[in-house]
Amino acid sequence: MVLLASVSAYLRLSAAGVGCAPWPDCYHQAVSAATQHHPLARLAHRVLASALGVTVVMISLTSVSVRPRRRVVIGTAFAALAVTVVLAGLGRVTSTANITVVALANLVGGMVLAALLWGLALCARASPRSPTPQLRWLTSMIAAIAMIEVGLGAFISTAHTAPACLTLPLCLPAASDPPVLLHVCHRALAIALLVAAAALAAIRLRRDPNRARSALALMGLILVQAVSGALMIARDFPLWLALAHNAGALLLLLSVVWALAD
Repeated sequence: MVLLASVSAYLRLSAAGVGCAPWPDCYHQAVSAATQHHPLARLAHRVLASALGVTVVMISLTSVSVRPRRRVVIGTAFAALAVTVVLAGLGRVTSTANITVVALANLVGGMVLAALLWGLALCARASPRSPTPQLRWLTSMIAAIAMIEVGLGAFISTAHTAPACLTLPLCLPAASDPPVLLHVCHRALAIALLVAAAALAAIRLRRDPNRARSALALMGLILVQAVSGALMIARDFPLWLALAHNAGALLLLLSVVWALAD
């Protein structure tokens, strides 16, 4: 799923003109010709998607056959199967992938599927330990903020509003246009997410250092995302940095799932 999401991001971002020159005038000019580009990447995308579909079906069948049965495992496995079916249906409208809602559904759906599969992998380990009410509340808040943050980033990318805010640390001029507000909210939530992850790491380091790895990984990924986002703006959105930022968002979401399950 990580490979599939990376190939999909390459197809989407390169077709949109990310990294083109002169930036940002050339941005979003090549989307209509997206199906004519990158035949090898498109072939790899279809092969990976097919392999993933078969694997998710196998996981779903296995979840109901193993003993003892666990409702959370079965539910998560069939949720992953449902998301896979939806993504396969969206794949049938690839020719209209420049429509924002289709591209957004593909991007968010892929991240959700990766999170579900990672959750299943974590469920396969020893019985999870029950967190204290304080940690449960904090990790749930982090998960909510992270999902909104990733969703905002996905919308900024698929709606092609990246050039709406090309200054750091705030958007100038400070307009009230929706694309600018999206960037402002995206940056503000990144700060809130970093503070919450730091609090979680501090609590876990004090109570049980062995369980602090997920929170420290989350903190590190948030910092990497902040740096890659700033570098994208400073260097006129090179494609490789945009791809790294997209992959970082997926890894960040996986680290949130790890923190919830830890």
